[in-house]
Amino acid sequence: MDVWGAILVLIRRFYLTVPIAALTMFGGYAFARGVAPEYHATSSIVFLGPTAGATNDRNAPPPPANPYATMSLSTLLTTLQIDATSQQSLSAIVAAGGTTNFSVGTVNKSSVVSINATATDPKQALATAGEVINLIRADLANRQRPYTTNQAYWATAQVIGAPALQAPDTKSRTRAEAIALGTAIVVTIIIVLIVDAMLDKRARQRRRRERNAAADDELESSTGQHRTPVVRP
Repeated sequence: MDVWGAILVLIRRFYLTVPIAALTMFGGYAFARGVAPEYHATSSIVFLGPTAGATNDRNAPPPPANPYATMSLSTLLTTLQIDATSQQSLSAIVAAGGTTNFSVGTVNKSSVVSINATATDPKQALATAGEVINLIRADLANRQRPYTTNQAYWATAQVIGAPALQAPDTKSRTRAEAIALGTAIVVTIIIVLIVDAMLDKRARQRRRRERNAAADDELESSTGQHRTPVVRP
């Protein structure tokens, strides 16, 4: 059956097309409305070098060797990213009410790092962004403590953007509504075509039986003899 033939069937069987389409579309719309929008929370931190300045005193002891205070930002960030996405860290984030759906990245190759968290609950998104900051700052401190306890020689991560919610993202719901509408249309077409084929088959069988019965009656009347009806498939 071609497209035009299918359209004619849908029009001819409008008493099926209309209610089936209404039911499937209503069901699809109800399902799509149940899809929660996504909430995005963002926060940002900046990495700063040690606050202890250089001294001209030749008799002063040399500063402690702290590799985390001298390595490049990209290397430091990669190290902290690996730790933040470890199974232990992810479990801690979830335990704090967060989600594992987050990202950590630099802003325009600067020393500013942005944390983006996504969740279907706004509180969960905020909790994630805040907990990731806490994990990064704690991890950075724990890595430097074995080299020196003097925090003036530490690299630090300072919060410059507290966790904040962005406008809700309804794209997921819009996609669900589009998928539901398309599915409703396809299901309606399939059901109507199947029912139409079944009804047509029954109609052909009925017409065949009627033709067979008429042929038997005509033969009986022409011969004047009673014939046992022949059952034909």
